[in-house]
Amino acid sequence: MSVIPIFKKSALSTECDQCGVLFDLMHGGVCDRCQRILCRTHLHGSWLRRLRVDLGAPSTCVDCRAGRTPAPPPKRSRPGAPPPAR
Repeated sequence: MSVIPIFKKSALSTECDQCGVLFDLMHGGVCDRCQRILCRTHLHGSWLRRLRVDLGAPSTCVDCRAGRTPAPPPKRSRPGAPPPAR
């Protein structure tokens, strides 16, 4: 008899625009202000903030809440991407 998985790990992942770490989309998100895709550390900063977002608070990143200008995303090479222009 085969087992049907109910809670399966997501197959979708992306890179954090701040640190470049590959993460599951369920553990991060997009900042409402700067529109960057961020891991949970750079988006929420703490579990308490994550809880507030889950209860309806706006999803703003640590940099935007602190009033800092977000750093530009790091330049990374992705598989299948054309080489960077020189």
